[in-house]
Amino acid sequence: MEIIKTHLDHPLEINEGGCVQPSLRVLNKTRTYLVGHMQYASGRDWREHVEGELEPLGIRIFNPYKKPFVKDVEEDEETRLSLDHCQKHGYFNDVAQRMSLVRSYDLNLVDRSDFIIAHILPEVASWGSAEELVTAVRMKKPIFISMEGGKYKTPLWIMGMLPHHYIYDSIEEVVDMVKQIDSGQKAIDSDRWRLLKEDLR
Repeated sequence: MEIIKTHLDHPLEINEGGCVQPSLRVLNKTRTYLVGHMQYASGRDWREHVEGELEPLGIRIFNPYKKPFVKDVEEDEETRLSLDHCQKHGYFNDVAQRMSLVRSYDLNLVDRSDFIIAHILPEVASWGSAEELVTAVRMKKPIFISMEGGKYKTPLWIMGMLPHHYIYDSIEEVVDMVKQIDSGQKAIDSDRWRLLKEDLR
């Protein structure tokens, strides 16, 4: 059996039929943050789908509904209802203080991630998602964006933010691409990927 190496220096086995079978998981122990709507639409279902598909590959998922910090800050539906109530009754200082903490925690998870997965509803405002995407773009992180309704509905501004081939028609397409990269079927072809050696992740 012939052994070849990819540009990532991961060995691939070629069997007698000529099929390439990767022997290592490229994205094992990497981290991804899930960017998307939370305030004006529920964002749990698609995040749970991604967790179910990618966690078995050894990818650590940062889900804003389940923050991983020792000193945590809740960002669930009940908390948002409470903040909305406070804001409607003029407790702006309390809301601003709480959301400043949420913002710093979420942006820290963007910083800690090796790549970003986002699901965007183009007709639903998501200001946190916008800042998280801008932060990831400025850091030149790999970004996979699922656009609800199809890529053709992508907001024009986002088309100018990053290479358009990072935008997909569905979250299923994003998950499939991540799996192809992990298995070695799809080569990493961008310098946005800056993966540590596996034993240092």
